[in-house]
Amino acid sequence: MSAPSLLTYYQANKFNPVAIGIEESSAAWKSHVDKRVNLYQRHLGIPLGLLAGKSILEFGCNSGENALVLASFGAELTLVEPNQQVWPRLHWLFERFGLADRIRALVSMDIDSFTSPHSFDVVLAEGFLSTLPGRDELVGKLGRFMGPAGLGVISFTDRFGSAIEFTRRAVLWRACQLAGVDPVGNEGLALARTLFGEDFSVLQTSRTFEAWWRDTLVNPLVVSQYLWSFQELLPLVEGIGCEFLGSSPAWATPDHFDWYKNVPSSAGRSRLLADQWAETLPFFLTGRQFPFSSSRPRPPDEGVLRSVTDLVDQVSTFTSGSTVSGNVGIYPEPLHRYLLSTGSPELARFSRQMQQVYAAAATAKLQELLDTYRESALLRQLWGAPYHYLSFARDSRSS
Repeated sequence: MSAPSLLTYYQANKFNPVAIGIEESSAAWKSHVDKRVNLYQRHLGIPLGLLAGKSILEFGCNSGENALVLASFGAELTLVEPNQQVWPRLHWLFERFGLADRIRALVSMDIDSFTSPHSFDVVLAEGFLSTLPGRDELVGKLGRFMGPAGLGVISFTDRFGSAIEFTRRAVLWRACQLAGVDPVGNEGLALARTLFGEDFSVLQTSRTFEAWWRDTLVNPLVVSQYLWSFQELLPLVEGIGCEFLGSSPAWATPDHFDWYKNVPSSAGRSRLLADQWAETLPFFLTGRQFPFSSSRPRPPDEGVLRSVTDLVDQVSTFTSGSTVSGNVGIYPEPLHRYLLSTGSPELARFSRQMQQVYAAAATAKLQELLDTYRESALLRQLWGAPYHYLSFARDSRSS
């Protein structure tokens, strides 16, 4: 039996995780374009106006809503999408917007199988790369398709930014276990609505609650082995002769307040990025920048970072169906001490609420768990920073 994959999961459930109704109105299309322009230009450092006539290779384009934006700026597209269930909508959208001639090729292959004698100006792989076997080597494959001045963009689910999402997953699965219902069934969906529906409704998202539940809370591919981090990715990017260009959320400022004639070495810039990444851990965890009471807090040490990884691993094991115990996970003391040490009242409150939720999940009392989560007002407002984009550019000094 082949290993599970996002493709087989979506196909089996006849499920498009990112269907966007861009054709419903001119306002819907404009909103979608505005968001993608904001992503590419302001966060990832790629001006879309420069893509006219440029060749773009996109892996896993789904039904093409994002590729359509690139086509509208004049890009020439090679689209690699093995899920042919989404092809009819893709073709229809490009015809509907008068951009069908921008598709140079639409290929039913996965990234492992795809070959081409050509290089491309931009290579994209959004949302799935981290779930594949040999993902480190596949970053190298993306690099081999990039031209001499090529750009690359990937997106991934971040291990540290997923702590709150995994906590919600743990709460749902433990509640379902105590209630004697299947998290993946209709009763599980109903319980998820009870727990999270009100908070989800205030988010600015194009996804339905059911799509979020199916893609995040009960998706068998949302497990720790498919999470990534900038700690792991930045060395891979450097290994293919590229360097960090931008990210979304935009957390890195390696060139701020520096004169352009002060040219850093690649190694020096990498060290600065690594330091900045560690310092932004509270943002990754919570998805917000909370003010600190006085001085800038110390960056977390390896013990703190390891404790976050261990928590996510524990929840992952519990929600993978491989355990029947009540051991959801233990909120780590090193992380709690670190968040208290920042001097931020909000981070301290967040950490205490996380402690209380995990303590309630360890009991055999369903109502206590439901009440504890419901009373965790700050935690309920937070969603972490689970999903990240990374753009990188061919380092001309490595050519």
